[in-house]
Amino acid sequence: MTLRPLVTAAGLALLAACSPPQAETAPSVSVEPVPQPAATQAPGGFSIGSPIACDIGKDCFIQQYPDRDPNTGPVSDYTCGTASYDGHDGTDFRIPDKVAQARGVAVLAVADGVVAGVRDGAPDWEVGAYNQAAVPSDRACGNRVVVVHGNGWHTQYCHMRQGSIAVKDGQKVKAGDKLALVGQAGWAAFPHLHLGVYKDNKPVDPFNLSATCSPTTVTTLWSPSEQEQMAYRGRQVLNAGFAAAPVTMDAIERGGIPAPTASSPALVAYIRAINLQAGDVQTLTIYRPDGKVLKASPPTPLDRNKAQYMLFTGERPTGGTWPKGTYRATYTVTAGTKTVLNQAFTLTLP
Repeated sequence: MTLRPLVTAAGLALLAACSPPQAETAPSVSVEPVPQPAATQAPGGFSIGSPIACDIGKDCFIQQYPDRDPNTGPVSDYTCGTASYDGHDGTDFRIPDKVAQARGVAVLAVADGVVAGVRDGAPDWEVGAYNQAAVPSDRACGNRVVVVHGNGWHTQYCHMRQGSIAVKDGQKVKAGDKLALVGQAGWAAFPHLHLGVYKDNKPVDPFNLSATCSPTTVTTLWSPSEQEQMAYRGRQVLNAGFAAAPVTMDAIERGGIPAPTASSPALVAYIRAINLQAGDVQTLTIYRPDGKVLKASPPTPLDRNKAQYMLFTGERPTGGTWPKGTYRATYTVTAGTKTVLNQAFTLTLP
């Protein structure tokens, strides 16, 4: 499974020294719901649970779905959207940063079965060091586990953290049993689990077993208890926070960026979003404790789809220190006349 390097072009709203606050206050925002296709349970009695021990959409995220377009070049996820890349044959469950990886996020068996393949020993990539060309294609999966479920079904779990695999060949497992921890080994540009689902040794899309994509109806392998968590999201905020200086993509990927204090030389809000689309307009605004705008990034349409994108904006204090109180930042993405993504986050300076 080839994993493309993510598009990491950064949109930067530069710090402006001592610019006066604007008079606007934070508006109320109504976000357009993400359309969800109607799901029918796949026949045959085989269904699957979550492969990862996290709250999907909150502390882990589906970055990429299987590519449903058979042609080279164009891509299509199971809803006919663009959250995939050419030839991708599995589902990527991404964790926010290296801090989450170090803390440990468990990879889980999606169904009862028998372990039929284990490989460990591949190192996890450090931030900024990823080099796909250094890994042979037959080691693209990195540290992996294969589980056979019977009736032609098997699953493969890729890119696990080195030394974390908790099962052995021939071991019986139940749905929900821990197999390993999420890592970044093999062809992995970021820490994530690549889940491959196979029927008679051919990859299938667990979100829709139908031959073509559809924004309206799908036939799913996910068990009824998992379908809400596996809802299609598309655009998502992966990271958001405050910093005391301009940030970099590598710093966000490492995680643990220190928050500003009252004496910090700058107050910066940052976000990293995934699966944005061409023409999307992003705005990141910081509000002072009195509700007035401290700083806002210029609204600039994206020139193309972005697998991930960083944006930050900030300001320097006018009096040498920051006033006490709660600072609020809002990140908004609009597509045409519709708001399709909105997130607010706060910083309190005592």
